[in-house]
Amino acid sequence: MIFGLGLGEIALLVAVVVILFGVRGVSKGSRDLGRAYGLSRKLKQRLPWLGKIPLLSRFFR
Repeated sequence: MIFGLGLGEIALLVAVVVILFGVRGVSKGSRDLGRAYGLSRKLKQRLPWLGKIPLLSRFFR
């Protein structure tokens, strides 16, 4: 179980997202999320003090 969801619920969620955004939209969105995650990791390494700012601490753990 991921986030308290079963396999059927996850499959239904994926199907709805593909129907709404299309296959290309989902692949572009996942690529953009991956880039944002990589950027946040780079910022965390280069600027460790970002984790000490209260509003940003949840994103730079």
